[in-house]
Amino acid sequence: MNQPIELIDFPDLPDEAVIAINDFIEELYARFQSRYFSQMHRYYHDRPTASQDLNQLPLPLPLPDPPF
Repeated sequence: MNQPIELIDFPDLPDEAVIAINDFIEELYARFQSRYFSQMHRYYHDRPTASQDLNQLPLPLPLPDPPF
């Protein structure tokens, strides 16, 4: 019942097909990043990070003297 769900059932392929598909995906990804780099950069630059969220928290009150 707790088996992982396969979103895509990949068939067995010849070695040449695997390499051709892999090369295509890598080229597509490189061209996509090259074309949309500025938009991706802007998105991540404008997005608040966890460290920025922590900087917005109020400073804690001073701790009492240690018990020992």
